[in-house]
Amino acid sequence: MSLKQLKSRLKIIQNYEIDLKITDNPYDFALTDLFKMATRINKKRRFLFVSTVLGKHLAVRPQVPILTGTLLAMMYHHKRTGVATELLPNVVQALKQHENAPAVLQQVEEKGIDLPEETLLIGFAETATALGHAVFNAFQSKATYIHTTREQLPDIEPFVTFEEEHSHATSHRVYSEQPERLLQAKRIVLVDDEITTGNTVVNIIETLRKKFPFVKHYTVLSILDWRSEQQQTVFKRLEDEWDLTIDFISIIGGQFTSIGEPTLSSKQVEITTQEAQEMTLLSVKEPIEQKRYRSIAENGVENTAPYMLATGRFVLTVEQHAEQKNTIKSTAEQLKKLRSGGPALVIGTGEFMYIPMQIATYLGEDVYVQSTTRSPIYCSGEKGYTITEKIAFESPENNGVENYLYNIQSYPYSELFLVVERIADKDVVARVVQALQSVSTAKIYVICMHEMEGE
Repeated sequence: MSLKQLKSRLKIIQNYEIDLKITDNPYDFALTDLFKMATRINKKRRFLFVSTVLGKHLAVRPQVPILTGTLLAMMYHHKRTGVATELLPNVVQALKQHENAPAVLQQVEEKGIDLPEETLLIGFAETATALGHAVFNAFQSKATYIHTTREQLPDIEPFVTFEEEHSHATSHRVYSEQPERLLQAKRIVLVDDEITTGNTVVNIIETLRKKFPFVKHYTVLSILDWRSEQQQTVFKRLEDEWDLTIDFISIIGGQFTSIGEPTLSSKQVEITTQEAQEMTLLSVKEPIEQKRYRSIAENGVENTAPYMLATGRFVLTVEQHAEQKNTIKSTAEQLKKLRSGGPALVIGTGEFMYIPMQIATYLGEDVYVQSTTRSPIYCSGEKGYTITEKIAFESPENNGVENYLYNIQSYPYSELFLVVERIADKDVVARVVQALQSVSTAKIYVICMHEMEGE
């Protein structure tokens, strides 16, 4: 039976379930190839599609999320030019099997994809910053990348701001030192991991079209697209109203209905307050190109440590990306010497996902990647439930903002590499390390991507 048309009921937790109707699945992915279900601690929306390919809430081989972005890039290129990319079947197979993912990633990065016109790609924070970067990574010409951020940078005016109503952190901002570079775009591509209602897309396009009145073509790339027929009709109306084209491209599309209501215990893991007894803190030796802006978290705590150019937070060109990749590879070579030969996990933080992911691809075999998140997922030992373990701690970059890491205990890692873009307070980082030590016997290294004061 083809997976292109499929009805399925998935259990989430207890008697809480979700009915899925798959209407679009061009590469016949099994649902669990791309996601599992869990429960959010969020009254606005109780369910969560937990990606098995993003490297956010669940650990994956680092090539998998990059190839997921590559597949979306290939699908966009096919839609735009009518020409199928030669390596697309290899990418699909690697995402289903994973074993040959490193070889396939090397193949696609050597070839690259050419775009017919200047294209601006925008990744959505927090979860899709790396996915957007992975889409961008597949292009070798005429692409510019930037991602939205939840952070507030008081010393630079945001290029645009927009809202995401259902999220636990609703405001998105786009900061750019080079608005003229953004304004060269002839087309705009928005990248998110999942489209549920499309409201966020409406909000950003409504904002962007005021900045880009000359852009008449938008494309939304996502792993999953769950918009209802009524919501799809809304976009047809907006296309006429705004006099532009909005294309949606996803790996799986369909509709869902949640059934029941979970009874959730209020007892969950508490935030770690104790500092680590011992912490191995490493600063990178390679000169990292930096952007010196301070940020202010939602609770008012300030971080004056510099950002990295390589993240795409302030605009990244294809040429800059290639140059920064060489620097990151040199950093990875330093870390590779610390491996003992057992399985290793590289941990990114919040929006800072792609660089740790890229580092992980250079560390050899049996390496996985995952990121901390501000997304509060319900943890339960119920048989078959997706999120069985979690630790809670302050964000090492946005001090005072609670972050989480899931299912670390269930795999016997030899090393954990916590890669942090910008450390504001070593004591906060020490508490993150303590949270990791409480669930893992692995050797823990903290890698700071900027030079620490006093070093």
